[in-house]
Amino acid sequence: AHIPDNGFCLVVHGPHVGITKDGLIGKVERPGIALVDNCCGSAIAASNYLKGITDGGAKITTKLQSFSDFQQGAVQELILPFGKRLGEAENRMKELPYALYDSQDILVRDIINTGKGGIKKGLALLGGIQINTGPDTLDYFHPLRFEYYNEDGEVVEDLLALL
Repeated sequence: AHIPDNGFCLVVHGPHVGITKDGLIGKVERPGIALVDNCCGSAIAASNYLKGITDGGAKITTKLQSFSDFQQGAVQELILPFGKRLGEAENRMKELPYALYDSQDILVRDIINTGKGGIKKGLALLGGIQINTGPDTLDYFHPLRFEYYNEDGEVVEDLLALL
């Protein structure tokens, strides 16, 4: 509905992760803030939630997810299928953005498939992991999928090798 009749669409998606100048994954230095902070805080909270479930320490409750932080609830749900993978990872913080990417990739491709009738001329899907670094370093994007879909919603070209 928002794409011009002869237009194309670019969809870019992916989780983000911080890496300090010392190489610590899951933390990032921010300009003007002395605290080296979590990045992505939502992903780390979801990982800790999942760890509580898989380790058996999660508190059993009948409370429904809170609407006050709907996004956090969604991240926690999206990461549930990756509990074993994260639990067995050599470095949980390094594996976490890849697990989140995989869950988002499934979701985004489902959205594209459901809405493919709205594709006019074509759609390019770029998915990957945004890597946030400190204030004196450029940020990076690690591409993991780059595909072109035709007007029928079919993948007609894998463009990842071209990046």
